[in-house]
Amino acid sequence: MEQRFALLLQAKAISQQAHDHCLRTITLMDSELGLPHDNEQYQMAVTHLSRAADRIWRNEAIEEGLDADILDEIYQDPEAATIMALHKKVLDSMALHNVPANEEGFLIANVYALYQLSHSLETQE
Repeated sequence: MEQRFALLLQAKAISQQAHDHCLRTITLMDSELGLPHDNEQYQMAVTHLSRAADRIWRNEAIEEGLDADILDEIYQDPEAATIMALHKKVLDSMALHNVPANEEGFLIANVYALYQLSHSLETQE
């Protein structure tokens, strides 16, 4: 993942700030979920996080948020409290405050997907 972020930084697809915070967040995700870094879903979610962070810091949030039905499904999951706690840890590690709802819905969905992936990998072992 470190190489991926170095390439994104070099290509100016993300800022130095996003790069540095994402490296810290990867450490958090490793301790919380233990996902392999070569997993496509993991790479996609963390890359999205870096790009979303830059948009948020520049006050350029996306205009259209995640479908409300999908968010409702996440909030109704029996593990919703755990997922939201992890989401808060991710936001804190990224130093993201006052996240627009349109961006936050996608960030929550990514944490939810990674949480589900982590548990599905555990049951395969």
